[in-house]
Amino acid sequence: MKKTVASRPHDLFIFDAHCDTASVLFDQPLSFSRNPAHLDLQKIKKGGLQAQIFALWVDPLLAPHRAMKKALLLLQTMEQKVFAPRYAVKVTDPAEMDAARRKKKLAAWLFLEGGHIIENSPEILHIFFSLGVRGMTLTHSKNTDWADSTTDKPRVRGLTALGREIVGQMAAMGMAIDVSHASDRTIASVLETTPVPIMASHSNARKLCPIPRNLTDDFIRAIAARRGFIGVNFCPAFVKRRVFDQIEENFATFAQEIKEKTRGRLDDPEFLSQVEWDYFLRSVAGTDRVTIDEVIDHIIHIASTGGLDCVGLGSDFDGIPSTPAGLGNAAAYPALVAALQKRGFREREIRKICGLNLAGFLGRVKSAGRKN
Repeated sequence: MKKTVASRPHDLFIFDAHCDTASVLFDQPLSFSRNPAHLDLQKIKKGGLQAQIFALWVDPLLAPHRAMKKALLLLQTMEQKVFAPRYAVKVTDPAEMDAARRKKKLAAWLFLEGGHIIENSPEILHIFFSLGVRGMTLTHSKNTDWADSTTDKPRVRGLTALGREIVGQMAAMGMAIDVSHASDRTIASVLETTPVPIMASHSNARKLCPIPRNLTDDFIRAIAARRGFIGVNFCPAFVKRRVFDQIEENFATFAQEIKEKTRGRLDDPEFLSQVEWDYFLRSVAGTDRVTIDEVIDHIIHIASTGGLDCVGLGSDFDGIPSTPAGLGNAAAYPALVAALQKRGFREREIRKICGLNLAGFLGRVKSAGRKN
């Protein structure tokens, strides 16, 4: 009997657009070889993951003067715990990624998560590029001085002149412009500022889960029209609106407790960040179950709206407090492949979703940078 793609997922090129494993390795005395987090070498091998974009995430609470230092420490953590032991190879273009794959090594890309990291300085952006960083989300949960976040009160209403300069320089360098976490006005400004392909590395469809953090159909079409990329996020709160509401309601009940716990320590951003995360974890307890099929629903909607070539995986592993049932960590990609096949996707289509679309996008970003 002919084997299906679901029965041989290791034949696929699986390439995920977003994880926060660098933060986990920085915060805890863990080895990338084996650990209890979502990603380690054992889970990667079991799941067939061959390439991964690692986010260097810095809490906006550390802005404006501690963010760059934290990002550099995260980069150092990746060098010491992942690259030096040769668990993975740091790559900066598709050719290097292909070379790593031929050696059976995980190909690791580095992105900055949050434009606050560069401290309003295009020069710092260039420094990170020289260190191997090849993409950046323009915002995170808070506005920067030059771009609005989707989860903060609008301040500059899109991009400022500095924001347009930064986006233009990213395009010229061949650095991926990532609009996950950016407000609608910011995304629209990016689309007006540069013609190069852009990405939303870990965002879902607002039509299916109507929250500001997800993409409207118009933005899905606009990103796809310029041959961009959208990575579907596994976070249950971005998959199902009911879970998002439950977490919001639960978190609100802790408001007074958080106020008491942080009294007298409002000038300690690392402490505040940890408290926020701890209570977020507590808020997730007891929320509704989300299934693999509901994740597939977002893939189908994005593919039907923008075309199959724009959609892929953006798990957000190690940055989310819970996962869909059956997608507990990086070892679970074969289950996702089986679910795609069950929903009627053909092998050629699955190959695109699992990695080829993201690889093609990064190649186009590099080519566009050479032309500028």
